[in-house]
Amino acid sequence: MDSLVLSERPRSKREIVRYKIVSRNSGELKGTSVGFRTRHKLKGEWKLEDAKSFTLDTEEEMRSALSFIAASCDGAMPSADGRYLMLPIGDQDAGGVEDVLGSLSADGRAGLLVDLLREAAEAPELLTTLLDQASKNPAFFAEAAATLNLARYKSALGELRYLIETSTREQDFQELLAEHPWMFGSEYSELLQDRNLVRGSQQDFVLRRTADKFIEIVEIKTPIPDRKLFRFNEERRVYYAGPELAFVVGQVQRYIEELDADRLRIQALDGEDTHKVRAKIIVGRDVDDGQRQALRRFNGHLHRIEVLTFDQLSQIAGQVVSYLERLVPAAAGR
Repeated sequence: MDSLVLSERPRSKREIVRYKIVSRNSGELKGTSVGFRTRHKLKGEWKLEDAKSFTLDTEEEMRSALSFIAASCDGAMPSADGRYLMLPIGDQDAGGVEDVLGSLSADGRAGLLVDLLREAAEAPELLTTLLDQASKNPAFFAEAAATLNLARYKSALGELRYLIETSTREQDFQELLAEHPWMFGSEYSELLQDRNLVRGSQQDFVLRRTADKFIEIVEIKTPIPDRKLFRFNEERRVYYAGPELAFVVGQVQRYIEELDADRLRIQALDGEDTHKVRAKIIVGRDVDDGQRQALRRFNGHLHRIEVLTFDQLSQIAGQVVSYLERLVPAAAGR
């Protein structure tokens, strides 16, 4: 056991201690550990204070603690992973810092950016500084924001398209859209958490419209594979709504009637005006041109309700991703 006294007062002492771990039988050195020990003087004897003492048992713990202490002493911001780049600089050394940062790999620079954004999210002063810089250079920061969103949005779009081809569970689509409400398009500015406006039922989504701030409800069904939204009567040469489509339209019509009837209570309790509230239904696929034309005519006769297919939802989300790709042409080409 070796030790170093870190601080000593008449009645207390703090030490850092290195323990050698040896075999009881052979005396062979098995390893070392480092401990921080606090002792208190009582009746002329030094007594160990267990509550203020602890041991680092592995090399990983020791190296992480060493990096953390060194970074803290140099004024850096320690992080949980224990990896730091410590570079003492003076007023004239800014160019040297730029050279060091420039020598980092792409992954290293990306890691620094992630750390910076994480710190900004928790540090109001840093966030304010970033926003100030963004106002001075909006084009650059618009491209940076698009770059950060692009990979996440493309991944989510891929997941949506996969679900459209494979899933028959409404919950799968509801969970994905709750995490990525941007897929509904820029027509909406906010996804509301309160989905119990109608007594005894819960709407799938309640969204706030960008243009007028009124709310709109969205009902999610499934792509209903192997079944078309519209049936075709060969004798009359006419398309008509199939049972799945007719059912969900009736369901949403009832929601709208209840929202209208309960308008004053909702306005008083929830602060939302549901007068003439509109709704969207997402159901089915674009199977062929006949189905698309039938849906267009069907929507033309609906009042306060619009039906979209999952293919159309995918196109809306795809337009958002395409817009981001146009802002980041280099990233889009990879």
